[in-house]
Amino acid sequence: MFKKQALIMLSVVLFVCLIFTFVACDPDIPPTPMPDKYTVTYDNGDDNATGTAPQVREYSKGDTVTVADNPFELAGHVFDGWTDGDTVYTPGQTFTMPEKDVTLTASWVKGWQGHKLVTIAEVLANIPDTESDEIEYKRYIDGIVKSIDNATFGQMTLQDETGEIMVYGTQSEDGSLRYDAMADKPVAGDYVVLYIQNIKNHQGKTKEINRAWIVHFEKPSTPDFDVNDYAQANVSEARAKAAGSKVLVEGVVAFITNANGMKPSGFYLVDGTGSIYVYDGQLAPQVKVGDKVKVAAERDNWILDSEQANAQSHGYTGCIQLANAHLVDKSASDQPVDYGWVTESTVKKIMDTPVTDNITTTIFKVNALVRKAPDSGFVNYYIDDIDGNTGSYVYTQCNGSDYTWLDEFDGKICTVYLSVINAKSTATGCVWRFVPVQVSDDGYKFDEKDAPQFALDYYAVEQFRESYQADPALEVLTSVNSELLGLGDITLSYVSDNEASVKFETSDGKTVMHTLAPGKANITITAQYKTYSAEAKVTVTVEQKQQYDAITVKQAIDAALASEVTVKGVVGPSLVNQVGFYLIDDTGVIAVLMASKETCAELTLGDLVTIKATRANKSKDGNIGQTYLDKAEVLLNEYGGHDYSTQTFVKGKTLSEIVNADKPANYTTVVYVVDVEIRVEGSNYSVKVFVKDGDTELLLYAGGGKQYSFVSQYDGQKVTVELALCDWNNKGAKGCVLSVTDSEGVKTVNTLNFS
Repeated sequence: MFKKQALIMLSVVLFVCLIFTFVACDPDIPPTPMPDKYTVTYDNGDDNATGTAPQVREYSKGDTVTVADNPFELAGHVFDGWTDGDTVYTPGQTFTMPEKDVTLTASWVKGWQGHKLVTIAEVLANIPDTESDEIEYKRYIDGIVKSIDNATFGQMTLQDETGEIMVYGTQSEDGSLRYDAMADKPVAGDYVVLYIQNIKNHQGKTKEINRAWIVHFEKPSTPDFDVNDYAQANVSEARAKAAGSKVLVEGVVAFITNANGMKPSGFYLVDGTGSIYVYDGQLAPQVKVGDKVKVAAERDNWILDSEQANAQSHGYTGCIQLANAHLVDKSASDQPVDYGWVTESTVKKIMDTPVTDNITTTIFKVNALVRKAPDSGFVNYYIDDIDGNTGSYVYTQCNGSDYTWLDEFDGKICTVYLSVINAKSTATGCVWRFVPVQVSDDGYKFDEKDAPQFALDYYAVEQFRESYQADPALEVLTSVNSELLGLGDITLSYVSDNEASVKFETSDGKTVMHTLAPGKANITITAQYKTYSAEAKVTVTVEQKQQYDAITVKQAIDAALASEVTVKGVVGPSLVNQVGFYLIDDTGVIAVLMASKETCAELTLGDLVTIKATRANKSKDGNIGQTYLDKAEVLLNEYGGHDYSTQTFVKGKTLSEIVNADKPANYTTVVYVVDVEIRVEGSNYSVKVFVKDGDTELLLYAGGGKQYSFVSQYDGQKVTVELALCDWNNKGAKGCVLSVTDSEGVKTVNTLNFS
């Protein structure tokens, strides 16, 4: 029975298996699906990235994938997430596994020590287009310093491949030090990383980074010069090199100059052989006074472009300097600059040095009067000799704000280490301009035993010319006083060794020199002060008076342009903002520009002169301009103190009639006598003087309000003026006042250009 049952059960099992086999082999029945597996692969995104990728992982469709952490590093970059080409994922973020393999690639952006660096374009895009207050913008940015625009506050122009932007102010990495207080700081050409604090749109005009911290900077890996191209030289040797020579010079920084906005523009470099100026606005912020530096630079002679032609005509070759400089080496020092090698001189000797002897950027030691002269919106400083008169102004590009350190010396005679930085070159001459590099108040006291020589050097000798053709009837000084030096009367006496040619006559307490027959005379000048005395000798030549075939002023006005004319007339009032005067006779008036400033200064109102000049006119583009005589030379000065003629002056016209009348040819040769009111208009930077009559007003032509101080003193008053129209710039007629007569009949004539 048991066997029968077992046999039945086995048969059933075999039957079931057979049925299953048949079903499984039926091609019309689909198989049961197995689960699909897909991979997520992590790619470093850059062949230069280092680190081991996360293990490739398998997921089934629909699984939740948690994005892995980043194991990679890429120098100079920051990891910015994983991307599949469409979407960026951050570590820890999840997504649903699609029905395909996925590659997640590391995304990199420029970075600094784990911080993302924004571009200039991104910063600019976040600054409003209209004026804004400071906007907090905590970001890191990098770029190349294009320029340092203010070395005090660290204002710089930053540039990268997306553009450039102004950074108003920068500080040390922790914000504790202003740029100028940092021992090491970036300059033009350096790579820099900044941490931005704020951004803003300044006045709706300038999108800027308002404040940033300097967290890193480095020099270019490849310098833009080869030091082997530069020849080793000391300062004296460098000065003697030809322009364009490349020199390698070592010395000590003696003084730093500043340009507009108090931006360091260059510095004086000194060694035991001399001094020279290094002109480089990007190198200057890197050094301090006392630093020992080595610079590779080009020897240069600098002249302002607009003054090139004038300088050349006077033989001035320009400021001796080093340009296109590179800082090769620097070591800081707190030791005072050694000036033991400096030559002692006087301001007068420096001023008397001809520009053909190029003494620019040479430092001298002088005793000099420091003088402050405030003006509207700026301050001038002057360095004068101990006479209080002979000197020049300090060269400033900051309206005087770069020399406020001189204020404590104002009105004092000090020890001044003084340099000529350049010469202002005009058609009539060149004038040295000063830079004081060090000043000290050493309690200067004049030694009274030197008083006689002082009177001779600064006053007596300079009264005389080398030659005369006519009797100047020159009243000479008989005494000299100096309140500045605390000196009473220093008496002067004169003796001629040839009274047939030169004779001194004393009458009514005055001593007058007369020239008589042609010949030479040696004049002995004796100066006496208390028990001290000194002598000087000058030689005067009396020449035979020449006769010239001269024309009248009217004939000169009518002469052909560019023709050379010889004209005789009386020296009338001085021109303003031009080196010259009005030449006047009974036939007319014409402006005269002198060939040299020195010759003009030797003239006196009322001198009877014969001049040689070129007939000229400032006309341009068909416009009638200034009529004048150009490059005038005095052939004969007969002196005489003549009153200039007013015979051709026009009276009875109103200012309105003068201003609004048609302008005929040579209209600038007419002088009007007209009643007007004076109006002075002041501002922070200029003073303008007007003459007015009712609603009609005319601006007076000038280079500065002080040139018309003899007019502006009557501000708001009614006066009578001798008025000419002028047009030196060919920009339309302005006024030129020859004289002012006040309500009491006192006449003041312009003698601006006469000594």
